[in-house]
Amino acid sequence: MTDSNSPSPPAHGGSSSTWVIDQIENGVAAVEINGNHVVTMPIDVLPKGVNEGDVLRVTIAQDPAELARRLAKSAAQVAKGGTGGKGNITL
Repeated sequence: MTDSNSPSPPAHGGSSSTWVIDQIENGVAAVEINGNHVVTMPIDVLPKGVNEGDVLRVTIAQDPAELARRLAKSAAQVAKGGTGGKGNITL
């Protein structure tokens, strides 16, 4: 039997956790993660309409295809001589 605070395994890899919206003030949310840690984050990164007390299931997974695309884009910029003095290379 699993604890109700224990995240269930995600369907397609990655890691899953339970987030509880503890407080929202001035566009910033205090979010309890897996009943262990509280972090603050801009409310804009949370689902629209989220309220204090809401429980969210969050799955985070790596995206190898997107990583490969960004690395190829970066390599192309370097091959062309960087950004032409316009700042950092964008990944």
